[in-house]
Amino acid sequence: MKKQIFNWIMFTLPLMAMVGCNGTSKPTENNADSLAVDSLSPTILSEKNEAPSVSSTMDVEKYWSQFQELYEEGDLDDIHYPLTKYAFIDIDEDGKDEVWVRTADDEDGALFCFDDEEEPQLVITETEGKRLSVAKGWVGNGYPAGGPSYINHYVVLKDSHVECDFTDFQVYENHEYYLRDTEITEAEAKKIKDEIKSMGEGKAVTPEWMTISNN
Repeated sequence: MKKQIFNWIMFTLPLMAMVGCNGTSKPTENNADSLAVDSLSPTILSEKNEAPSVSSTMDVEKYWSQFQELYEEGDLDDIHYPLTKYAFIDIDEDGKDEVWVRTADDEDGALFCFDDEEEPQLVITETEGKRLSVAKGWVGNGYPAGGPSYINHYVVLKDSHVECDFTDFQVYENHEYYLRDTEITEAEAKKIKDEIKSMGEGKAVTPEWMTISNN
């Protein structure tokens, strides 16, 4: 079962957001301000002309227990299945990949970056109904939250670190805006949204999944 939306907003947004946004992403209209997904067109990451990434040689297995623990702490489900597959994706195109992980059935997953001590940090979680949308510099999802409510969640990455964790919680035409678990004003939110828009629309992506060897 899912936890209450209010508690999720106040207590379980990813724990790494900074107090402002210098990166960007783009929401478009879908029942007001829903998250932009460019026709959900798949983008095969292996076909992109990207700079070589140091993460291509990363030993992800040594982080696997941390991935699982952080994912369970940040996800809304009371029941969690083991993460079994991973893919590399360079969200901010800085040459250092983030790690995207999922369960065997592709139902649930999470995205991780790494801090200055090379410890994994949860960026965002996903479920089948809350798939990630990716643009250069941001990742997010948008989804109904019951009744007339809708949530848009954006995480901006810069230099492989979370720079901004922004949530727009909408009920009918009313909005509440949060940076992590701190409510902000509409004027502050507008500045963030404008910055988000400048980076382009999000796309659904299909990375090259690899299975962890101990599963």
